[in-house]
Amino acid sequence: MDRAALSGKFDRLLALRGDPVKGLPATDWASALETVPQDVLIRAAIEMVRALILEEWADRRKDDLRPQKALEATEAWLASPTAETLKVVKGTAKDCTAARNETFGDGHRVPQAARHVAWTCGADTSEGIFDAIQSVEEELLARIALMSEYHRGPEQRRAIAEVLKKFVLPPEPAAPTPESRAAQGPVPYNADSHFELGQRLTHKKFGEILVTSVGETWIEVELPDASKKRLAHKP
Repeated sequence: MDRAALSGKFDRLLALRGDPVKGLPATDWASALETVPQDVLIRAAIEMVRALILEEWADRRKDDLRPQKALEATEAWLASPTAETLKVVKGTAKDCTAARNETFGDGHRVPQAARHVAWTCGADTSEGIFDAIQSVEEELLARIALMSEYHRGPEQRRAIAEVLKKFVLPPEPAAPTPESRAAQGPVPYNADSHFELGQRLTHKKFGEILVTSVGETWIEVELPDASKKRLAHKP
């Protein structure tokens, strides 16, 4: 999927109202991100859990590393998707189930999200990732509810979207450089057109010329005899 289309889907997700306690359902995230490759989604989800909800768990439960181990095992499986690494991942996912049950009502969504990510390894679909996203949003909403900061609700989904975008959005096309413009064929000069540094032009009077400097309403060009001349162009 191209960057613009996927960015538009993120914008629509951010515009949805969502449940004030649970956030958006996993199905909404799935409909927006279902075309993203599974390995990309897994890497994005690992970073989402680590960046947005894991720190508080680590501060409060320094000796309980079950969510961290699940994410680390998932990374190991991504690097080497073998039966052995998959077995380790599934074991850490089961440990996260136990952690979730032991802490239910007090941060249980952290191991729950890590479990969803881990269970996605080797799965036919990315359903677990969308469940993980929903768990993260619900956890973030629960934290601001404790402080009665309900006005910060939209910020939580934006934070999730920003992390995911770093992984799932295709890179923006590189801006053309003066060198790449110079390598392109010349275009006809017209005072009503806009030109960029490094562009090659053809002029009825001067022949082929090169744009060497650009102002708001003018360009400076190099003529075939190496002399310079200013010509008009549109901002």
